Amino acid sequence: MRLGTFTAPPSTRLRPAVFLDGDIVVDLLAAAERWRGELASEGLRDPLRTLEECADGAWLSHKGVAFVRTLMLSEARSTDKPDRLPRASIRIGPPIARPGKFIAAGRNYGAHLRESQAIWAARGRKVEGATFPTAFVKLSSAIIATDECIVIPPQVEAVDYEIELVVVIGQAAHNVPLDGALDYVAGYTICNDVGARHIQKQEMEQQIGLTMSKNFPSFAPLGPWMVTADEIPDPQSLSLTLRVNNGVRQQANTQDMIFNVAALVSYWSRLGLAPGDMISTGTPSGVALAMPEPEKYYLKPGDVVEASIERIGTLRNIVRG
Repeated sequence: MRLGTFTAPPSTRLRPAVFLDGDIVVDLLAAAERWRGELASEGLRDPLRTLEECADGAWLSHKGVAFVRTLMLSEARSTDKPDRLPRASIRIGPPIARPGKFIAAGRNYGAHLRESQAIWAARGRKVEGATFPTAFVKLSSAIIATDECIVIPPQVEAVDYEIELVVVIGQAAHNVPLDGALDYVAGYTICNDVGARHIQKQEMEQQIGLTMSKNFPSFAPLGPWMVTADEIPDPQSLSLTLRVNNGVRQQANTQDMIFNVAALVSYWSRLGLAPGDMISTGTPSGVALAMPEPEKYYLKPGDVVEASIERIGTLRNIVRG
């Protein structure tokens, strides 16, 4: 299933949804209200209570996804389908707008590590590969949806793109072993980990975390939806492509990850993870910073950025100043 959120203008309230083939959206709040009696008779909790607060992603827990499957069975049996909307009539929201935790892995693709080492070598610094998963934090205030604009703030330069596979946690995870770590995954989505390289360089040279450079408003495009884990049994065999104005900038496969999805879930579960928490798994090579003339490749107003991952879809955003 493809699960996410939408708004129905003029309302700005996020509503949970299933995205079907044929550009059809199922309004899950409307469906839950419609089938409240039938679901209650099956011993399920008040369906509206499980869906009304969808911004934090908690409804994407394993139990929540199972509930949606049951709801969709009721919806599919009906000949009358008032809960279905044409996608043209709605605006897609981020699959998770306010995650409790949004952890972003750094230098987690072999080819990207090598291009990063070359960049730092040119600055007179030697960078070794990490022996454990390293990461920084993306803030929820940076999250936008597909078709929304990446906004370059005044006096911010060298804005770069980074396509990333994102893992959505489906059940509470604490100190989970590597074997079985994927059992804690609800599904997968796409992030464009946008960053301001000149600020990032300053932060890294001072040996502090990547905070401002990665977290301006709109610097975390996310979506277009979450695909449930059953549709992606092997997250280490997915092709990724990022295009700017139709030109390919990044193209790789998740098999190039240094620490795979299971390793990342297991490691970061030491913090205690909850349903709706997200782990962005790092970007492959091809970032603008690594180009021979990076200034030509940094994002500029008017650019169209499309981040595509096999079996998930395409996250599309326009850049403006």
